[in-house]
Amino acid sequence: MPKMSKKKIIAITGSMGSGKSMVSTMIQKRYPVLDADQVNRDLIKMGNAGYRALSKKLALPLDSHQEINKSEFSKKIFSDPIYRDQVEAILHPLIMKAIQDWIKNQKNTLVFIEIPLLFEAGMEDHFEEIWCVVCDEEVALERLKAGRNISREEAKARLACQYSPVIKVQKSDAVLYNNGTIEQLQEQVDLYLERSAM
Repeated sequence: MPKMSKKKIIAITGSMGSGKSMVSTMIQKRYPVLDADQVNRDLIKMGNAGYRALSKKLALPLDSHQEINKSEFSKKIFSDPIYRDQVEAILHPLIMKAIQDWIKNQKNTLVFIEIPLLFEAGMEDHFEEIWCVVCDEEVALERLKAGRNISREEAKARLACQYSPVIKVQKSDAVLYNNGTIEQLQEQVDLYLERSAM
């Protein structure tokens, strides 16, 4: 995706359970935010481009309606590195194309893309700034259990498939610490928004 001189494009990233979606919700009150995970979910719906591309090259776990069984699909992706690489090689270019199209349609000069696997997918060079949301692992594990009903063991296995927060922080331009209250997180978001809007 080429950088666009008239727009400042900022990526929001972080590990599972860190609070990326909360940060995106706060930003959305003032600026456009695109969720790359939602782009991915749309692409793999039956009949859409991602679904068609995956079906041609890989065996997919399907339900009785011929939709991708998301639970089984996730388990296979996280348990089989080769399969995960194959899926990502197919979907990542489609996701980037959708992001590029969305950015072109935005009138605002400051836009945000929430991308959980930004660094893992090698997409960091497409953005003017990268904001990383971090929290302690124990906090993330509790959030994933309470919010997504993901067991501690499964959450740890999924986190192990991602870069460590330490690496993500080193590669980012701004770091938002999310171990505390919503108010504390909002203060950090407001501070960085003021800087980025200058």
